[in-house]
Amino acid sequence: MSPSVKGPAAPRPRPPRRYDASGRRARAAERRNAVVGAARARFLAHGFTETTVSEVASDASVSVESVYKWFGTKAGLLRAVWDQALAGSGTAHAERRSDAGSRHAADGAAIIRNWARLATEVGAVGDPVHRLIERAALVDREAAELYAEIERERASRMEHNAAYLVDGGYLRHDVTAQQARDVLLLYTTFYERLVSEGEWTPEQYTAFVERGLRAHLLP
Repeated sequence: MSPSVKGPAAPRPRPPRRYDASGRRARAAERRNAVVGAARARFLAHGFTETTVSEVASDASVSVESVYKWFGTKAGLLRAVWDQALAGSGTAHAERRSDAGSRHAADGAAIIRNWARLATEVGAVGDPVHRLIERAALVDREAAELYAEIERERASRMEHNAAYLVDGGYLRHDVTAQQARDVLLLYTTFYERLVSEGEWTPEQYTAFVERGLRAHLLP
């Protein structure tokens, strides 16, 4: 019997191409960031209650529906403005840089020096927003709820920061961890009053925060 002749092998089916959505996500992130930037400008120029979502959407060249989809409410949009300010101006979030600096610091003075520098960086963008929310809380229920939430988070964060001094044995013996938290809260709320509205330079503000924290918290 003659051997059978095999025909050409059937081509293997190609695996389905994976859809790369990274470009679409990047464009969406850019649009959300544009909304947050537009909201910050509107809120600081006109106040929270006087600003409308439609005005922010128009400024950012997006639909009102997109703003509500991304941020939920006008208060959610204000929250996004605050969160962006907390990140600071570095490539990594300011809180992560704060923790890294505290973990690797040689002593309490180095921890406080890093805090003072970051307080200036974040204060430049965060203090105006914090005062905006504080004022809006007096007349708007959603803003009041947001302000209360932010203050709880600020207290928790400063308690977290104070723990670096406690755990490292750097905190003055007559200062409690709760008092250290309160001092940190106090010294991170002066930037706009002294620099933006006053005649201090950012460098002078950094030195002011560092001297004050060292005097109150270190032996």
